Amino acid sequence: MAQLFNPGWRTKRVPSPKFNRRTKLIEQSKLSLLGFLIALPLATNCLAQLEGEWYLTINHVAERLGVISFERREGELHAFVDGGPADFVMKGNRLEMDVDYRNGGGRLLSRHFTGTLNVDSLSGTLVDEELGSTGTWVAERFGAQTALPAAPVDISGIWSRISAGMEKVFLDYTDSAQAAVDDYTYLDDPGLRCNSPGLVRISGWPYPMEIIQNDRQVTILYESFREVRRIYMDGRDIPENFPTSAMGYSTGHWEGSTLVVETSLLKPNFVDQAGQPVSGNAKIVERIVLSEDGQNLRSLLTLHDPENYKRPIVRFRQWRKTPERTIMEYDCDSYPFYRGLQLEGKLDEFLERVRQRH
Repeated sequence: MAQLFNPGWRTKRVPSPKFNRRTKLIEQSKLSLLGFLIALPLATNCLAQLEGEWYLTINHVAERLGVISFERREGELHAFVDGGPADFVMKGNRLEMDVDYRNGGGRLLSRHFTGTLNVDSLSGTLVDEELGSTGTWVAERFGAQTALPAAPVDISGIWSRISAGMEKVFLDYTDSAQAAVDDYTYLDDPGLRCNSPGLVRISGWPYPMEIIQNDRQVTILYESFREVRRIYMDGRDIPENFPTSAMGYSTGHWEGSTLVVETSLLKPNFVDQAGQPVSGNAKIVERIVLSEDGQNLRSLLTLHDPENYKRPIVRFRQWRKTPERTIMEYDCDSYPFYRGLQLEGKLDEFLERVRQRH
């Protein structure tokens, strides 16, 4: 029996081709299993490291900001970008992810992200295959927020938008919101009728705004739709039975040098031109930060609207100080819109749709 396990005996034996193939398959299977067993804890560990929120910066034509959230639901890890679901695959410490967005011309596109996880950071490259454009990206884990004493800074002046956020289109809808999105047509866009499209959209439009600031109030004059917004800084409560409006009722306070603004009493409106609804019970929280040189303003806007979305929606805004600019008259004429409907024989149908929705 000892000879049967003598290595010399095994090397002298000439196996058949069939034996060779079987042995090779067995060895390959062993290697595959070994690789799987090694990769499994690595992949599991990397997935665990992903959980939480990440601050995203991409350079794709222009700098854009966003928030990636990795959240476990029913035992599986899901990715969300600015509150909307995103498909992702994790292989070891390598991440691939697809994120839809809408460009300035209203075109629906997608960015394909590839990158590497390094403990508290993610980084890599991205490509928009349809446009043939490429870019880079980096994400850093959100740090714990601590309460800071008020340290107001001067944000007054005229500001022009230099970048919007990721502009994620498909969001984490409730059933009623999904039905509203499916029913939406471009005719429902209030801007076509020269009605204000609301705070979320106006804050991301390319028109300038002027901020006037004192200890009791921050006033924002938007060129878009000639909107005026008052942020009360005197600690008041939201009054009862106050009418709703497109810009809502806003109160603010300072956390360190960050202006925190809370807005409610919003009229029902839309997140963007894709028709994602904003309910009358929605609340918006903005965190506005001035750069160290005082020339750039950055805002993280979070929409809390559980009637329509299973998780908050995030929108980043960035502006540059432009004292040479002037707030111009916003000239909007709804006549071409209504006249066009009349010529197409759709005016009565449109007016009936408006009555049903309101």
